[in-house]
Amino acid sequence: MKSLKKIVVFALLGMLFQGCKPVPVSHWFPVTPQEHYERELLKAKLEKTAAGGTWFRMSTEVLSDPAFTIPPYQERIFLGDSLPAQALRFTIPEGRKLVITPNRANTDSAALLFMELYKIGRNGKPQRLDYLKDNEPGITYSNSEQDTLVLKLQTGLAQQLAVTVSLSTEPTLAFPVAGHDMSGVISFWGAERDAGARSHEGIDIRAKRGTPAIAAQNGLVTQVGTNALGGKVVFLSSLDSPYSLYYAHLDSQMVSTGQRVIAGDTLGLIGNTGNAVTTAPHLHFGIYARGAGAVNPLPFIDDRREKLPGLPAASRWLGDTVMIKRKTILYNTPQSDRNAIVRQLPTNTVVRVVGEMAKGYHVQLADGTKGFIPIVPLQPYHAKPEGLSKAE
Repeated sequence: MKSLKKIVVFALLGMLFQGCKPVPVSHWFPVTPQEHYERELLKAKLEKTAAGGTWFRMSTEVLSDPAFTIPPYQERIFLGDSLPAQALRFTIPEGRKLVITPNRANTDSAALLFMELYKIGRNGKPQRLDYLKDNEPGITYSNSEQDTLVLKLQTGLAQQLAVTVSLSTEPTLAFPVAGHDMSGVISFWGAERDAGARSHEGIDIRAKRGTPAIAAQNGLVTQVGTNALGGKVVFLSSLDSPYSLYYAHLDSQMVSTGQRVIAGDTLGLIGNTGNAVTTAPHLHFGIYARGAGAVNPLPFIDDRREKLPGLPAASRWLGDTVMIKRKTILYNTPQSDRNAIVRQLPTNTVVRVVGEMAKGYHVQLADGTKGFIPIVPLQPYHAKPEGLSKAE
């Protein structure tokens, strides 16, 4: 009898749960500002309204269909009404640190802005890496796996926002020679060595004999020794990344195996030992990824400031539905690469301007297709009574 009662109870519970729409765990235990906001919307049952349904649907849809770009990049993005969320997809070179900075127009200061950074996992699904925290200027993320990243931006329900998003990169390591910068690099990755028998697996940095070679990151000294090619060498292993740094041709070594150092500590002094004995003093600097061999060190230390493309001073068309006054090409990247052509757009094609860049517009067609067009003359579009007409 007790067993029968248990079966009936479980069956009723099963029917109850099947009849209820499950709420994601993140809404019960929110972490990000957007999750906290979503929980309040769900409490108020606003997801059942037309605007609320669009807001929740777009929040997930944009992650599977983001626009593709290449940093350094800057775009003024529209968020609001039927387009409360947008997303950008990109990769950054190994050894670079991504810096994402949002700037909103003063007129939109009251609107909410949620910003979350994802990577696309091996299963093709987005996995959240970080998010914009309260009172922080942006998001910084260091890359060691060359992941495909997706940045999602979203405003609040029934709110409207124009936000300028800047994507730039910085080196993940400090420059390895004290008092020097990229102007001292005299030989690059891949240069021929031994009459073409091998290629250069690092970079050379010119400096006076006795100049300190410094730790480019915090780490553990794993080897201090001598070899035929590198002469006096030091290996420094990172404590928080899969890389080992190689310092060669040193005149002298100033650390010992097993020693922990912090960025800026002197590891040795610049010289020309090993097979560099006939050359001027310099540091051979190499980076080895665990299990993958040598990688190009240049992106890791290149501290030359990236130039972000500018933006139009005014946002005349942002968020508006317009007609293009002459034929143009729709691309799937803002770089207007010939390999990225989506289709030709004839004169009088109706588009919605959802973003502005230095030399073009981010647009959405009537059929929902998104892409980028160069700067072309635009004119207001007055919708017909039956609604938005499709592109011809």
